[in-house]
Amino acid sequence: MENLAFIIRVILFKGILAPFVKIILGVKFRYDEKPSFDKSKIIVANHSSHVDAIAILCSLSIRDLKRVHPVVARDYFYRNSVTKVFAKLCLNSVAVSRDRQFENPLHQCEKLLEKGHSLIIFPEGTRGSSDEMKEFKKGVSILLKKYPDVEFVPAFCEGFGRILPKGQWLILPSNSSLKIGKSKRVDQELEINDITSFIRKSILDLKF
Repeated sequence: MENLAFIIRVILFKGILAPFVKIILGVKFRYDEKPSFDKSKIIVANHSSHVDAIAILCSLSIRDLKRVHPVVARDYFYRNSVTKVFAKLCLNSVAVSRDRQFENPLHQCEKLLEKGHSLIIFPEGTRGSSDEMKEFKKGVSILLKKYPDVEFVPAFCEGFGRILPKGQWLILPSNSSLKIGKSKRVDQELEINDITSFIRKSILDLKF
């Protein structure tokens, strides 16, 4: 089943969605550095549309589609069997609870990092405005503090909120881009709040 799911992801993201995103939607991909995921990393990005995760997954190599997992909200993506199958098989996602249902909501994320896999995290926690980032949740900072060898990759999604705004399903081409920054490691002397501020600034720096 795992190999079949991987084949489905390759066909979906490299054969269908990548050309659609680039040619039809007009999304531009820019890189300060093409990240390698031979070791665990966490891609951290702003979030205003479902297109954010799709564009990031389209930017990955075929090999990395097996080892990079978007972190999704359990109450939204796992709310029924259809969305759960899509999230698990097509997105290769890992779910976290937003309502403190579990003692350690990051447990599944920790297991993947310990296996050498990587994550995509949107620290705003939910889709926000395309013009202004919400306050960041601290989950990604907690993970980076606990795993000092894990680097984060800042990414800035520009204009995706206009392609597929929250609450709408009408997809419209827009002047938009995904900018991937250089991998960074956090200073382990920093407190969680300071790490969160550092991550947020690293993403905003890609805007200019």
